[in-house]
Amino acid sequence: MQMPAKDATHPLGFHYLCLTLTLSETYRDAVARLSALYGAREAEAVVARLLEDKYGIGRLERVMNGSSVFERGGEWEANLRRLEAWEPVQYVTGRQEFYGRSFEVTRDTLIPRVETEQLAGEILAGSPKKRVLDIGTGSGALAVTLAAEWRDAYVEAWDISAGALAVAASNAETHGVGGRVRFVERDVLNYMPSERERFDLVMSNPPYVLDSERAGMRANVVRYEPEGALYVPDDDPLLFYRAIARLPLLEPGGELWFEINERYGAEIQELLLSLGYEAVQILKDIHGRERMVRGIAR
Repeated sequence: MQMPAKDATHPLGFHYLCLTLTLSETYRDAVARLSALYGAREAEAVVARLLEDKYGIGRLERVMNGSSVFERGGEWEANLRRLEAWEPVQYVTGRQEFYGRSFEVTRDTLIPRVETEQLAGEILAGSPKKRVLDIGTGSGALAVTLAAEWRDAYVEAWDISAGALAVAASNAETHGVGGRVRFVERDVLNYMPSERERFDLVMSNPPYVLDSERAGMRANVVRYEPEGALYVPDDDPLLFYRAIARLPLLEPGGELWFEINERYGAEIQELLLSLGYEAVQILKDIHGRERMVRGIAR
């Protein structure tokens, strides 16, 4: 192994572009560099994900071909420096798995999380719907998943971000549902639907993180994920839930589904009941936290 030259600009004092490393050495070196930020276990997962999603090198190949030379020094170093700056690995690789499919993600979109994947599962456990609306679609993970799983469904997906909609449309094409998902740039806080816009199911993972909660969040979220898709004012945490629930979007008997801030389950349930929704339920995630609400329109 060629020894690296000193580099005062690097936090560990080495200039890694000069290295010729094996695949195993590359993995161990990257884990060592990131462990100070992420902890050893998460660093291992991040590096393994970078190798697999960006370079197509899974664990088996890493073990079987660990002595082979890894020849992507400059690009690899650039990726590691992004991770050392707390950029999420999903933005570095440009991919995130969701409900068994790989979705493109960029800094225009939130990174789909396991809670939203569970929301998709809860919705899909019910009877298939013909007309579905996803409000705040982001990467399109929910909209595309429901269109792919419900082959007779027509899905409409709204977002205020043109950048996010472009990513979502690309994901729809990738997964073969571009013809059944319509993407619309729309501000749900300033919109009144026409009489023709009626759906059997409306779902949303709206902004629900309080502004005051930013201080307790990790840098990889605060620095990189789109603010407009995350935060609401402390004095109006139900801003988007109220706006969406008030819109006359659902046919009688249609379902409204929300992902929620676990602190406000009871308040959102009370809001929906006050607006005339029936059979309003709070559902818990796999960790036992209240993270979903479902109501039925009259």
